[in-house]
Amino acid sequence: MRPPGPLADPKLAVTVWLSNVVAQGETQMGELAIVNHFIESSRRVRSTKELHCLCDAITRDMGFDFFALAQIDLGRIPGQRGLIALSSYPAEWVADISAGTRVEEDPAYMASCRSLVGFRWSEMGDIIKISRRQRTILARSRRAGIGEGYTVPAHVPGETNGLTTFAVRDGRDLPDRRLPMAQLAGTFAYEAARQLRRRGQTETEPVALTPRQVDCVLLVAKGKSDWEISRILGVAEETVTEHVDAARARYGVARRSQLVVRALHDGHFAIADALH
Repeated sequence: MRPPGPLADPKLAVTVWLSNVVAQGETQMGELAIVNHFIESSRRVRSTKELHCLCDAITRDMGFDFFALAQIDLGRIPGQRGLIALSSYPAEWVADISAGTRVEEDPAYMASCRSLVGFRWSEMGDIIKISRRQRTILARSRRAGIGEGYTVPAHVPGETNGLTTFAVRDGRDLPDRRLPMAQLAGTFAYEAARQLRRRGQTETEPVALTPRQVDCVLLVAKGKSDWEISRILGVAEETVTEHVDAARARYGVARRSQLVVRALHDGHFAIADALH
């Protein structure tokens, strides 16, 4: 299936993929197990080496050849130190791109600044105007053996932006059916990097939510509206909104999609819970 367009709500990627898991049966139930294992393992990583190994494993499980994860600071947010950058790209390409390319020239990064959900590299021209310099960078990546890619943007208000990318060798097609899976994996990989970096600064504990807040956030993850949640839980719609807003405030996030990701990462519920 084709993933949501560049300006869609990231929550749709979760909801659509879960719907397909139910509709398509055992094959995608296996994919669900892979993603669940990745999320559970990402909560326990204690070093960039562990996170690199975890990302490399799910990259291959999804049918890709390479991954890259980067937290990016353009000097606009004070006090940003120890940013994480991981990659399984060919060494010659990493050396090439690091030596002579500013981050503002990277077409995948610039497109990620204009998108909320994942996009194919072949679609970047629909998101940004690709310059001659950026076309040269893409051509160099192909000469290094990197073909098509799929980039998942990460936008955290008040923090650095970043991205997680999965790519295939030149001459291979993207595993299109796995792109919603890549959207989830990329989102949780970045969240793991974010939490790993925060633990490097100060030890953090999972955010506490009340049982009713967890009920509401889980139903949000299932794609339910506040009105639908109120009917399911037998409370007023305004009460549901208050619970969700209180949970967002505890996490310090603006969007419900961010709330769902953080609650999943903290173990308040699993992706499998959204299937029941």
